[in-house]
Amino acid sequence: MADKADVTTYTIKQALAAKVEDHIEIAVEAEDGTKLKLKATADQLDALVGDLETILDADDSDDEAA
Repeated sequence: MADKADVTTYTIKQALAAKVEDHIEIAVEAEDGTKLKLKATADQLDALVGDLETILDADDSDDEAA
């Protein structure tokens, strides 16, 4: 991954996903109007979804403990 100095953080306004031929494309619009298109394989997205589920499950556990 890029060095932190090379990374720009955007807040998502909206995001859409579609299967295109042999990959998946995610179109993202940031609140400042910046638009990105990401291309990923199914395996890459499976890994990402797994990471997100782990994060959300941890947040749910924290909420229930409070």
